[in-house]
Amino acid sequence: MGQTKQGPALPRGITVRQHKTGETLQLTFTFNGVLCREPLSGMEVNPRNIKYAERFLGEIQNRISQGDFNYLQYFPRSKKAVLFGHHKKKKRVKDYLDEYLVISENRNLSPSTIDGYRKCMKALRALHNIYVTELTPAALKSWVSSQTTKLKTIRNRLSFLRSAIDEAVTDGLINDNPVAHINASRYFSIESGNTEEYEVDPFTPDEIKVIYLNCRYLQWKTTFQFAFNTGVRPSELCALKWSDIDFQKRTAFVQNAVVEGVYKGTKTKSGTRKIELNDEAMQALNDQKQFTLMKSLYVFEDPTIGEPWLGSKAIHQKAWRYIMRDSRLRYRNPYQTRHTFATMHISAGANLFWLCKQMGHKGPDMLFRNYGSYLSDYDGHLSRPSIKTGSE
Repeated sequence: MGQTKQGPALPRGITVRQHKTGETLQLTFTFNGVLCREPLSGMEVNPRNIKYAERFLGEIQNRISQGDFNYLQYFPRSKKAVLFGHHKKKKRVKDYLDEYLVISENRNLSPSTIDGYRKCMKALRALHNIYVTELTPAALKSWVSSQTTKLKTIRNRLSFLRSAIDEAVTDGLINDNPVAHINASRYFSIESGNTEEYEVDPFTPDEIKVIYLNCRYLQWKTTFQFAFNTGVRPSELCALKWSDIDFQKRTAFVQNAVVEGVYKGTKTKSGTRKIELNDEAMQALNDQKQFTLMKSLYVFEDPTIGEPWLGSKAIHQKAWRYIMRDSRLRYRNPYQTRHTFATMHISAGANLFWLCKQMGHKGPDMLFRNYGSYLSDYDGHLSRPSIKTGSE
């Protein structure tokens, strides 16, 4: 047990508590008729700190006299806070996920980002009812190991959770964010089959022909023919304008994207690029002229309503899913048009630095990481691309 002594030079209400390892300044005051003693841990007993303790005690006494003293605010680790009704509020993980979603919406983040956050919330439902003060790294490790999705997806969900729980740290409910200590790659289950971080599942040349044959509208065919032969993202395809096309130089300037009807810049800085157009891409544009050249700024449109596509989701729901169903091919999403473009050109011997510029990648490392395992599927089936690759 430590002993308390009153030094003659100490201000009223300030004492020094003796311990085996040293001394601690201690404040003594009365609140709601209860005598309270609270140590100022970590403060060396010296004239400067004694002066600080005197001012601190004066502030507390002033707050008490004004009736707005919150015990927990001044002494967050004190057990006496509960005695006066000042205790940490019970908030669940879901409360902070909801709060962070509102914060994100107020920041005017893109609709696709907000939609992704909502999906993350659903995926994190196993953690929803845990009180944030009881969210431990052990609980998070268990959650990660139970997931059957890809590692990249798990990381995205943990990133959203971490940002949300940061608000609990800001509120003072917890001192440290437990999500910050979790390494997803260390705990996710290899047996669940989620070892692939990025799914690439390209179409074969024969499958592409079947897709073209099952387009109900010529505009569907021109849209996907252009996609297969340029590697543009579906969101970039929707934002392409006729003014972006240089028919003489056979190039297209990719500088925008459409996400759920909202026009914005490309996904990355390197995504803003000028791409070369081969014969099939040029044919797609020439076939499309009759539909939109004289009536719209945008190249491609939804032929069922005569309006530009509102984004990749619209292309999927109003065209692609019908093509896949009618073609009876194994289903892959429309983003695979981009992956198909990449794998076909790599296997045909295209210059990788040219291909990076064409696709909007910073460097060839992403090509090796994402597409290397698919190259053998195309060996012997393709001739060299007709467009100049920079290697010729």
